[in-house]
Amino acid sequence: MGIDDFASTVMSRDGQVGYTDLDTLWKGYDAFVHDLAQREGVKRVAELGGGANPIIGDAERWGFADHRVVIDISANELAKSAGDIETRVADLCQPITEEHNTYDLLFSKMLCEHLPDARTFHQNCFNLLRPGGLSVHYFPTLFTFPFVVNKLIPEKAALAVVDKLQPGRLQMGNMDKFPAYYRWTTGPTKRAIRRFESVGFQVEQWHGAFGHHYYHVIKPLDAIERAKTRFLLKHPVPALTSFAAVVLRKPA
Repeated sequence: MGIDDFASTVMSRDGQVGYTDLDTLWKGYDAFVHDLAQREGVKRVAELGGGANPIIGDAERWGFADHRVVIDISANELAKSAGDIETRVADLCQPITEEHNTYDLLFSKMLCEHLPDARTFHQNCFNLLRPGGLSVHYFPTLFTFPFVVNKLIPEKAALAVVDKLQPGRLQMGNMDKFPAYYRWTTGPTKRAIRRFESVGFQVEQWHGAFGHHYYHVIKPLDAIERAKTRFLLKHPVPALTSFAAVVLRKPA
Protein backbone atom coordinates (compact mmCIF):
# COMPACT_ATOMS: atom_id res chain seq x y z
CA MET A 1 0.00 0.00 0.00
CA GLY A 2 1.59 3.24 -1.10
CA ILE A 3 1.08 6.86 -1.96
CA ASP A 4 -1.77 6.32 -4.41
CA ASP A 5 -3.83 4.05 -2.18
CA PHE A 6 -4.99 6.48 0.50
CA ALA A 7 -8.23 8.08 -0.58
CA SER A 8 -10.12 9.39 -3.54
CA THR A 9 -10.37 13.14 -3.81
CA VAL A 10 -13.81 14.49 -3.01
CA MET A 11 -13.08 18.20 -2.69
CA SER A 12 -10.43 20.61 -3.87
CA ARG A 13 -9.22 23.82 -2.26
CA ASP A 14 -5.67 24.83 -3.21
CA GLY A 15 -4.93 21.17 -2.53
CA GLN A 16 -7.03 18.10 -1.96
CA VAL A 17 -9.16 16.54 0.72
CA GLY A 18 -10.10 12.87 0.60
CA TYR A 19 -11.81 10.38 2.89
CA THR A 20 -11.19 6.73 3.61
CA ASP A 21 -11.59 4.16 6.38
CA LEU A 22 -9.29 3.95 9.39
CA ASP A 23 -7.60 0.67 8.43
CA THR A 24 -6.56 2.03 5.03
CA LEU A 25 -5.17 5.23 6.55
CA TRP A 26 -3.37 3.54 9.47
CA LYS A 27 -1.87 0.65 7.51
CA GLY A 28 -0.90 2.84 4.59
CA TYR A 29 0.66 5.80 6.39
CA ASP A 30 4.23 4.50 6.78
CA ALA A 31 4.41 3.55 3.10
CA PHE A 32 2.74 6.83 2.14
CA VAL A 33 5.43 8.90 3.87
CA HIS A 34 8.20 6.69 2.48
CA ASP A 35 6.92 6.92 -1.10
CA LEU A 36 6.33 10.66 -0.76
CA ALA A 37 9.92 11.11 0.46
CA GLN A 38 11.27 9.19 -2.52
CA ARG A 39 9.16 11.15 -5.00
CA GLU A 40 10.36 14.42 -3.46
CA GLY A 41 14.02 13.37 -3.55
CA VAL A 42 14.34 13.79 0.22
CA LYS A 43 17.89 13.77 1.60
CA ARG A 44 17.39 15.29 5.06
CA VAL A 45 14.47 13.97 7.11
CA ALA A 46 13.44 14.32 10.76
CA GLU A 47 10.83 12.14 12.43
CA LEU A 48 9.19 14.11 15.24
CA GLY A 49 8.10 12.32 18.39
CA GLY A 50 9.33 9.00 16.99
CA GLY A 51 10.49 7.95 20.44
CA ALA A 52 10.58 4.20 20.96
CA ASN A 53 9.25 3.26 17.50
CA PRO A 54 10.82 5.44 14.78
CA ILE A 55 9.66 4.71 11.25
CA ILE A 56 12.97 5.90 9.79
CA GLY A 57 14.86 3.45 12.01
CA ASP A 58 14.70 1.02 9.07
CA ALA A 59 18.01 1.93 7.44
CA GLU A 60 17.53 -0.41 4.49
CA ARG A 61 14.17 1.09 3.59
CA TRP A 62 15.16 4.72 4.28
CA GLY A 63 18.75 4.51 3.03
CA PHE A 64 18.06 6.99 0.23
CA ALA A 65 18.01 9.78 2.86
CA ASP A 66 21.55 10.89 3.71
CA HIS A 67 20.57 12.43 7.05
CA ARG A 68 17.95 10.82 9.30
CA VAL A 69 17.20 12.06 12.80
CA VAL A 70 14.50 11.29 15.38
CA ILE A 71 13.55 14.21 17.62
CA ASP A 72 11.62 13.59 20.84
CA ILE A 73 11.11 15.34 24.18
CA SER A 74 11.81 12.12 26.09
CA ALA A 75 15.34 10.74 26.35
CA ASN A 76 13.85 7.60 27.94
CA GLU A 77 11.65 6.94 24.91
CA LEU A 78 14.51 7.56 22.49
CA ALA A 79 16.64 5.08 24.44
CA LYS A 80 14.09 2.35 23.61
CA SER A 81 14.37 2.90 19.86
CA ALA A 82 16.05 0.28 17.70
CA GLY A 83 18.20 0.79 14.64
CA ASP A 84 21.21 2.87 13.71
CA ILE A 85 19.64 6.32 13.83
CA GLU A 86 20.60 9.75 15.10
CA THR A 87 18.44 10.93 18.01
CA ARG A 88 17.95 14.34 19.54
CA VAL A 89 16.12 15.46 22.68
CA ALA A 90 14.08 18.65 22.16
CA ASP A 91 10.82 20.22 23.28
CA LEU A 92 9.06 20.88 20.00
CA CYS A 93 6.61 23.21 21.72
CA GLN A 94 9.42 25.67 22.50
CA PRO A 95 10.89 27.87 19.77
CA ILE A 96 13.81 26.17 18.00
CA THR A 97 16.43 28.62 16.78
CA GLU A 98 18.89 26.26 15.06
CA GLU A 99 18.84 24.40 11.71
CA HIS A 100 16.30 26.69 10.06
CA ASN A 101 15.71 26.07 6.33
CA THR A 102 17.50 22.72 6.62
CA TYR A 103 15.15 19.73 6.22
CA ASP A 104 13.40 18.37 3.13
CA LEU A 105 10.81 16.48 5.17
CA LEU A 106 9.50 16.51 8.73
CA PHE A 107 6.84 14.03 9.77
CA SER A 108 5.11 12.54 12.79
CA LYS A 109 2.71 9.76 13.68
CA MET A 110 0.40 10.00 16.70
CA LEU A 111 2.26 13.01 18.09
CA CYS A 112 0.19 16.11 17.36
CA GLU A 113 -2.60 15.26 19.83
CA HIS A 114 -0.05 15.33 22.67
CA LEU A 115 1.23 18.86 21.98
CA PRO A 116 0.19 21.58 24.47
CA ASP A 117 1.25 24.36 22.05
CA ALA A 118 0.31 23.38 18.52
CA ARG A 119 1.05 26.78 16.96
CA THR A 120 4.66 26.82 18.21
CA PHE A 121 5.13 23.22 17.06
CA HIS A 122 3.95 23.91 13.52
CA GLN A 123 5.91 27.17 13.41
CA ASN A 124 9.01 25.17 14.33
CA CYS A 125 8.25 22.75 11.51
CA PHE A 126 7.87 25.64 9.07
CA ASN A 127 11.16 27.19 10.18
CA LEU A 128 13.14 23.94 10.05
CA LEU A 129 12.04 23.13 6.50
CA ARG A 130 13.81 24.40 3.43
CA PRO A 131 11.59 26.32 0.98
CA GLY A 132 9.46 23.73 -0.80
CA GLY A 133 9.86 21.18 2.03
CA LEU A 134 7.04 19.05 3.44
CA SER A 135 5.56 18.66 6.92
CA VAL A 136 3.44 15.48 7.20
CA HIS A 137 1.44 14.38 10.26
CA TYR A 138 -0.91 11.55 11.27
CA PHE A 139 -3.18 12.19 14.27
CA PRO A 140 -6.54 11.32 15.85
CA THR A 141 -9.19 14.01 15.49
CA LEU A 142 -11.85 15.61 17.58
CA PHE A 143 -14.81 15.23 17.74
CA THR A 144 -14.78 11.44 17.85
CA PHE A 145 -16.32 10.44 21.18
CA PRO A 146 -13.42 8.40 22.67
CA PHE A 147 -11.03 11.28 22.00
CA VAL A 148 -13.39 13.83 23.54
CA VAL A 149 -13.52 11.63 26.65
CA ASN A 150 -9.73 11.25 26.64
CA LYS A 151 -9.36 15.03 26.49
CA LEU A 152 -11.81 15.74 29.32
CA ILE A 153 -11.19 13.07 31.95
CA PRO A 154 -8.19 12.99 34.35
CA GLU A 155 -5.11 11.14 33.08
CA LYS A 156 -5.37 8.43 35.76
CA ALA A 157 -8.91 7.62 34.63
CA ALA A 158 -7.81 7.69 30.98
CA LEU A 159 -5.12 5.11 31.72
CA ALA A 160 -7.73 2.85 33.29
CA VAL A 161 -9.96 3.16 30.23
CA VAL A 162 -7.08 2.31 27.87
CA ASP A 163 -6.20 -0.74 29.95
CA LYS A 164 -9.82 -1.90 29.71
CA LEU A 165 -10.32 -1.26 25.98
CA GLN A 166 -6.81 -2.28 24.88
CA PRO A 167 -5.72 -5.04 27.29
CA GLY A 168 -1.97 -5.48 27.53
CA ARG A 169 -0.98 -2.28 25.73
CA LEU A 170 0.38 -0.50 28.80
CA GLN A 171 2.50 -3.52 29.69
CA MET A 172 4.27 -3.67 26.31
CA GLY A 173 6.94 -1.12 27.22
CA ASN A 174 6.99 0.70 23.89
CA MET A 175 3.28 1.57 23.64
CA ASP A 176 2.86 3.91 26.60
CA LYS A 177 0.02 6.40 26.85
CA PHE A 178 0.80 10.10 27.16
CA PRO A 179 -1.41 13.09 28.09
CA ALA A 180 -3.46 14.31 25.15
CA TYR A 181 -4.59 17.88 24.38
CA TYR A 182 -6.02 17.57 20.83
CA ARG A 183 -5.04 21.08 19.74
CA TRP A 184 -5.20 21.69 15.99
CA THR A 185 -6.30 18.07 15.53
CA THR A 186 -9.71 18.12 13.89
CA GLY A 187 -11.08 17.10 10.54
CA PRO A 188 -10.52 19.19 7.38
CA THR A 189 -12.85 22.04 8.28
CA LYS A 190 -12.28 25.50 6.80
CA ARG A 191 -11.16 26.72 10.23
CA ALA A 192 -8.61 23.90 10.55
CA ILE A 193 -7.18 24.61 7.10
CA ARG A 194 -6.88 28.32 7.92
CA ARG A 195 -4.89 27.47 11.07
CA PHE A 196 -2.16 25.75 9.08
CA GLU A 197 -2.22 28.52 6.49
CA SER A 198 -1.77 31.10 9.27
CA VAL A 199 1.68 29.60 10.01
CA GLY A 200 2.63 29.94 6.34
CA PHE A 201 1.93 26.43 5.04
CA GLN A 202 0.03 25.43 1.95
CA VAL A 203 -2.33 22.54 2.73
CA GLU A 204 -1.44 20.18 -0.10
CA GLN A 205 -3.32 17.03 1.00
CA TRP A 206 -5.68 16.15 3.84
CA HIS A 207 -6.72 12.53 4.19
CA GLY A 208 -9.51 12.06 6.72
CA ALA A 209 -10.59 8.66 8.05
CA PHE A 210 -13.82 7.57 9.67
CA GLY A 211 -14.21 4.87 12.30
CA HIS A 212 -12.17 3.47 15.18
CA HIS A 213 -11.67 0.19 17.04
CA TYR A 214 -12.07 1.36 20.63
CA TYR A 215 -15.42 -0.43 20.98
CA HIS A 216 -14.23 -3.82 19.74
CA VAL A 217 -14.71 -5.36 23.20
CA ILE A 218 -18.29 -3.96 23.35
CA LYS A 219 -19.95 -5.63 20.38
CA PRO A 220 -23.23 -3.61 20.18
CA LEU A 221 -21.34 -0.30 20.23
CA ASP A 222 -18.80 -1.65 17.75
CA ALA A 223 -21.61 -2.56 15.33
CA ILE A 224 -23.08 0.94 15.62
CA GLU A 225 -19.66 2.50 15.02
CA ARG A 226 -19.12 0.38 11.91
CA ALA A 227 -22.54 1.38 10.56
CA LYS A 228 -21.76 5.05 11.22
CA THR A 229 -18.44 4.66 9.39
CA ARG A 230 -20.14 3.16 6.32
CA PHE A 231 -22.62 6.05 6.25
CA LEU A 232 -19.94 8.75 6.62
CA LEU A 233 -17.81 7.25 3.86
CA LYS A 234 -20.77 7.77 1.54
CA HIS A 235 -21.74 11.14 3.05
CA PRO A 236 -18.54 12.71 4.48
CA VAL A 237 -18.76 15.29 7.25
CA PRO A 238 -15.34 16.93 7.85
CA ALA A 239 -15.96 17.54 11.56
CA LEU A 240 -16.75 13.85 12.19
CA THR A 241 -13.51 12.24 11.04
CA SER A 242 -11.66 10.12 13.59
CA PHE A 243 -8.11 10.26 12.19
CA ALA A 244 -6.23 12.36 9.66
CA ALA A 245 -3.02 12.53 7.65
CA VAL A 246 -2.07 16.01 6.45
CA VAL A 247 0.59 17.08 3.97
CA LEU A 248 1.73 20.69 4.41
CA ARG A 249 4.21 22.41 2.10
CA LYS A 250 6.41 25.39 2.84
CA PRO A 251 6.15 27.63 -0.22
CA ALA A 252 9.22 27.48 -2.46
